[in-house]
Amino acid sequence: DAFYYDEKFYINGTKEYTLGSILEKYLQKSFKGVKDKLGFCKEYLRLLHYPETRTQMADCEYIFTEAVSFFDRAEEYIHALPPYNSFPLRDSGLYDIINRHSVLFEIDDNEIEHEWFDYDKFDSYDDYNEDDDRGTVYHEPMYEHDRMLTSFSPGDPLDEMDDPDMIDEVLKLNTELKDFIYHYITLFEDLLRVKRVYEPFLEKIHSREEFLTNEEIAEMLDEFNSEANKKLNNYDKLIPSGTMTLSYKVLKRKKTSVLCENYHFSTIGGFLYIELFKGLQNRYLPRKCDYCGRYFVLERGFYSNYCKRPIKGQPDKTCRDLGHRKKFNDKLKTDPIWSVYHKAYKAHYARYLKKKMTQAEFQRWADYAIEMRTKALDGDVEYDDYVKEMKK
Repeated sequence: DAFYYDEKFYINGTKEYTLGSILEKYLQKSFKGVKDKLGFCKEYLRLLHYPETRTQMADCEYIFTEAVSFFDRAEEYIHALPPYNSFPLRDSGLYDIINRHSVLFEIDDNEIEHEWFDYDKFDSYDDYNEDDDRGTVYHEPMYEHDRMLTSFSPGDPLDEMDDPDMIDEVLKLNTELKDFIYHYITLFEDLLRVKRVYEPFLEKIHSREEFLTNEEIAEMLDEFNSEANKKLNNYDKLIPSGTMTLSYKVLKRKKTSVLCENYHFSTIGGFLYIELFKGLQNRYLPRKCDYCGRYFVLERGFYSNYCKRPIKGQPDKTCRDLGHRKKFNDKLKTDPIWSVYHKAYKAHYARYLKKKMTQAEFQRWADYAIEMRTKALDGDVEYDDYVKEMKK
C-alpha cells in the first residue's frame, strides 16, 4: 500500500519517500538482461507443469529444479529494487508451491524438517549495486511443512491417474504454477516499460526545458500515446499493469494525523504509473542531469537541467553550479546572437564601472538588450540590424 500526501508518500504507511524518488531509481538502472529473463519466464510457462505422460516425466525433475533456482534468483533481483528492498526477503515461492502438493511427488528418506533461516546479506544480482543498504536479510517462507521435498520426482503421470483427488491435485498445482509465472512475466514487463516507455516520454516532457501546463501535458501525452499504442507489446505502451484500488485513510504521524490517498497496488507497474502522473500533476518529475547524466527529482518551483550532486574533486561545487555556466559558454560558442549580446553586455558594464553610464542608464540598456536578443532569436529582427543596435 502507498499513502500519498502532498509531495510525500509512505509505503505501507511507514517508510517515507519523496514523490518521484522511486521512479528515479528505476530510470537510473539499465535493466540489462531483463528481456532475457522475460523470455525464460515465458519458456517456463510452457514447460513447468506436472507431467501429463510418461515421456514428459524424464525431464520433470530437471525442469522443476532449474525453475526453482531461476525464480529464487529472480526474487533476489527484484528485492534489490525499491520499495522491495525495505521488505523481508521471502523464501522460494516456487519451492513452497511445489511442497504444498508434495503428495504428487515421490518422497525419499532425506526429507528435512522445516526451519527458519537467517542468511547474511547476499551479493547483488546482475547489474544492481546502487543504494543497497538492507543489511541482514531475513527469509520468510510463505508456507510451513513438516516434510520438505529434496527432489522433484513425480509419481504417476496425469494420463495414468484414476484417483479423482490426485487428478484434482494436479490441476491445482498447474494453476498455481501458471499464476506464479505470470506474476514474474508482468513484473519483468513492468521493468522493460521503464526504459522503453517512461524514459522517452519524460524526455519528450522535458524537451521544452520548463514546467508544462495541464493542456501542454495533455497534448504531449496524446501525441505520445498515438504512436505507442500502435506497438504490439504491452511493455511498449504507457499503461499500468495489474489492479489498483483507491481509498482515503487517516495516517498517524509523530505529531499529527493527515488525510491520505491510499492506493493498493497488485504490481510495481501500477505503482510506477501513478507515481509518474502524480509527478506530472505536482511537478515532481525525474529528469536526467545535463552535466553528470544521472537522474534526479526535479522539484516544483524552479526548473533546472542540472542536479545538486557535488562534483567529484570539487565538493564545494555542484552540477547545477557548473552546468549553467557550461550551458552559457556553449551558447556563446555556437550561437552568434548570444555572442553579440555577451560582448555588448561586457562593453556597457565596463562603461558603468568607469562612471560613463549611470546605474539607471545601464539598467535601461540591459532591459533593451534582452528585448533585442529575444527578437533576434525569434527572427523578428534581422541579424545585421541586431548587431548595429547592440553596438550603440
